[in-house]
Amino acid sequence: MLRHSKRIFLARSTPLPVKLVLALGLLYCISPWDLLPEWLPVLGVMDDLALAALLIGWANTFSLPDDDGEEPKASAQGRPDTDRRSC
Repeated sequence: MLRHSKRIFLARSTPLPVKLVLALGLLYCISPWDLLPEWLPVLGVMDDLALAALLIGWANTFSLPDDDGEEPKASAQGRPDTDRRSC
């Protein structure tokens, strides 16, 4: 999931607003200024983790042009591979 999110961010075909949301979300997660400060025992870290999970999940809803045009490759038995995950 992280690899796909990184590929979405680095792809030229990804719209600029999507890249901005991903970049700002990452910046929020690593910045020392938070909505909930880190010194709160559990909540301080949970808001960063929740935002990171939401951003990764949101980025995985996008597909790259390379992903859409490919047909599943046939295995040695003539069947399409079934272990390929779809996003």
